[in-house]
Amino acid sequence: MTVTLSNTAFHKACAFVETEGRPLDVALLHYDLETGPTEAVLTALAAYQNPDGGFGHGLEPDMASPASSALATSVGLRLLRRVEADGDHAMVKAALAWMEKTFDWDAGVWPIITAAVDEAPHAPWWAWSADLAENWNGFRFNPSAELLGYLYTWRAQAAPALLQAAEARMRRTVAETEFIDGAYDVKCAVCLAETPGLPEDLSTSLIDLVIGSSGAHDPNDDHFPALELAPTPNSLLASPLADRIDAAAEALITAQQDDGGWPVFWDWSFVDAAAWTKAKRDWRGWLTRDAIEALKAWGRVEGA
Repeated sequence: MTVTLSNTAFHKACAFVETEGRPLDVALLHYDLETGPTEAVLTALAAYQNPDGGFGHGLEPDMASPASSALATSVGLRLLRRVEADGDHAMVKAALAWMEKTFDWDAGVWPIITAAVDEAPHAPWWAWSADLAENWNGFRFNPSAELLGYLYTWRAQAAPALLQAAEARMRRTVAETEFIDGAYDVKCAVCLAETPGLPEDLSTSLIDLVIGSSGAHDPNDDHFPALELAPTPNSLLASPLADRIDAAAEALITAQQDDGGWPVFWDWSFVDAAAWTKAKRDWRGWLTRDAIEALKAWGRVEGA
């Protein structure tokens, strides 16, 4: 028997986002439920974009720095693509220009963060160091695969030389990689693989790599949830991970807390308790919205 989120629990979750979530997550929830306009999402998202075109200001809650970063900008562009923002929208054009300015032309990647991360509280895994690239697989997938996808999404507005250089590096990366072992590298590769407009040969080889890598990952890894990798039945990994969806949905439903929200499985209160309290609240709004959307998309909400 298929386990579903009760109608009462669903409305309690929505109420949690509306009372505890950031304005951005509230706008995204209403957008997904078709009760709120695209413009509300764009207005809320604009608060996180800097004059240089990149995104910061805690858009990724584990990093509160106001400075622009590839990490935060990937989130911003992900949301712009989600609401189908036009390539001529000022926010899109500014973000694409930032990507061109910050691309490492020698390495063919975008460094995920800069030393400006230390301007504000952040999780310990976002601590800046000169050898950061070694710890993040050279940034070849995270965040560069995802960011490359946005160049294809808004190809008419992307600098041709930038697209050519990033694509060439990605071709080498895919050819050199037998297995993507980092959960977040896989997620960024999925974002690229799901992007329309990739050259057919790159798309084919990347999809093969993503499917093979995702199937080999531990389904019980908190960093690798099936419903995040395949949030809808139309997702690239919906079929390859089909045998994990029911268990993942049941586990997600069971994890809902009494206040209607979902918990955060990590913790960095030992670094800065006050900063973590804010980050945790922001994450819970984000994760609860994600849970609602995935369960609804997979038909796991009673009456939906």
